[in-house]
Amino acid sequence: MNPTKSSTAIKESEASTRAFVIGMKKVEIDRALYIAAHFGFTPIEAPKVTESDAKMVEDCAEVIERVPGRFVCDPTEKAAFLRTYIEKGLVSHPHPMALAWHKGHNYSLELIGFPFGVAEAKLIRTALSILNEEGFKNLVVELNTIGDKESITAYEHELHNFVRKVHHTLSAEAKKLVKDNIFSVAAMPEVDIPLPSSISTLSIQSRAQFKEVLSYLDALGVDFRFAPGLVGNKHFCSETLFTIRDADNTLLAGGYRYSRLSKRFGFKKELQLVGATVYCDLKKDSAKKVYKDLPRPKFYLVQLGREAKMRALPLIELLRTHHIPIYHFLGKDKITAQMQTADNLRVPYILIIGQKEALENTVTIRNTSTRAQDTIPLKDLPFYLKNLPF
Repeated sequence: MNPTKSSTAIKESEASTRAFVIGMKKVEIDRALYIAAHFGFTPIEAPKVTESDAKMVEDCAEVIERVPGRFVCDPTEKAAFLRTYIEKGLVSHPHPMALAWHKGHNYSLELIGFPFGVAEAKLIRTALSILNEEGFKNLVVELNTIGDKESITAYEHELHNFVRKVHHTLSAEAKKLVKDNIFSVAAMPEVDIPLPSSISTLSIQSRAQFKEVLSYLDALGVDFRFAPGLVGNKHFCSETLFTIRDADNTLLAGGYRYSRLSKRFGFKKELQLVGATVYCDLKKDSAKKVYKDLPRPKFYLVQLGREAKMRALPLIELLRTHHIPIYHFLGKDKITAQMQTADNLRVPYILIIGQKEALENTVTIRNTSTRAQDTIPLKDLPFYLKNLPF
């Protein structure tokens, strides 16, 4: 199942400018999806959960009672998405891929094939922007990681040692639950002492990957705190998990990696999958506005290098707040692929952030017709772009 490339697919998937992906129905675009489109997500119809989806992941089902405010990883929703991804032929589109949909009061954001760090940052930045536009303030990101399979095995050992110490305080039901799934101890209200830190049991590779995530969050400038009790589901979750809460500790969004599910659907190698859900009710009058189409950018952002990629998401958010949409494809690093996409899209201007621009907090703007270019401070970019001739 290796993605193939074509210029048509590049325009459809990389640019993320259309309200549908080939093989899927056109969907209604409200403000939350419109905001997601600014960050490169293509709106699609919500995948429908079937009995076969539930059966595929029945061993992953949560047995802990769902209480308000507790983050729950739902394997059936992810299974439905993976099945739809295969059935609709999205596997043949260029990757990485970013998709979004709404179902009821929830908005789902899914990334396929994105590398560590930029994926988590892209989801968190998008979710924060959606929440901010709906009036939610003083938001904080909670963060934890359980690492890869090696790390999870080591963490399970630590949890078993922990449970032995608190075993006498647990109810009979709780004792049965931890026997079936040691991770369930994280959701038990009777356990009132801190859990062991999963960060301390990370493998070398997982430690490096989590460090990459933290570097991107630092670049975003968002408030975050570590949450040792955020451990997800050991059967299909891995690496970084996060939630977004307000000052009252209300759960507003959450996300995690679930790459391990892909092998259940026939993939020989794990497909990099990470998603987030915005849980709050956005069906207010302000959110009911429906857009006829997604923004039609006149600019394409090219980023070169790690530091430049870290600058890209704050730049996209800055331009979004000034109602300036731009094309971008943060999942790719090679300049040739990015420039080829820009050429296919026939944009009049290319925005370039390389190592020099990242260090100097500037952006280079190139006219694609004349090849003339200017380098200006990042803070002046919105005003500069609004006054360019077209």
